[in-house]
Order: sequence, then C-alpha cells, then structure tokens
Amino acid sequence: MRRSFLNPYVQIAIGALLVTASELLLKKGAMNGALASGWTWLGILTYLLSFASWLYVLKHLPLSVAFALINVVHVLVPLGAWSLLGEAISPRRWLGIACVLCGTVLVGKAQR
Repeated sequence: MRRSFLNPYVQIAIGALLVTASELLLKKGAMNGALASGWTWLGILTYLLSFASWLYVLKHLPLSVAFALINVVHVLVPLGAWSLLGEAISPRRWLGIACVLCGTVLVGKAQR
C-alpha cells in the first residue's frame, strides 16, 4: 500500500484532488467571512498538503510531464464548482474542459 501511495502518478492524482478541494473550500470561505471562516483555513491546509505532494512529484518526474498531468485540475475545479457550489458552466467552458481532459489523457498514455 505504501509503495503505491508513493508512486509519483498517484501523488499527482492526490495533489489534483487536494487542489480541487482547496479551491472549493476557499470559495466557500470567501463567501462566509474570508479569514474568519473555518472553510478558508481548511482550504489553506489542503493547499499546503497539495504543495507537499507537488514537491514530491517534482522530485520524481520531469516537469514537462508533471505539469501537463496536474492540469487535470482545470477539469476538476469547474466540475466541483458546478456540482457542489451550483456554479454554471457555459458551453464554451465545457469545450475547454473536454480539450484539457483529452490533452491530459494523451500525456498520461504517452508516459506508459
């Protein structure tokens, strides 16, 4: 279990999920008192955890690969904002999400 957790590709996925959670928590905190909100501080904590994960990834993967794969955040954040915060996504944004997702999949497959 520990070995798979330390896999840099698993760490990219964990980091992407943590960044997504961070952005959603920070948005919720900004709407509920900014620095006075517990949501904001939880968002900051998840962001710091994602930063630690990112540093681990950078130690083990080329930046060109890591950066391309972490961009899945540009898919996860809008989907999270849409599903959890009720934010709208325009058709043009959906197209952008599809493009980023396709690019991320292509980079991921090229690394096998």
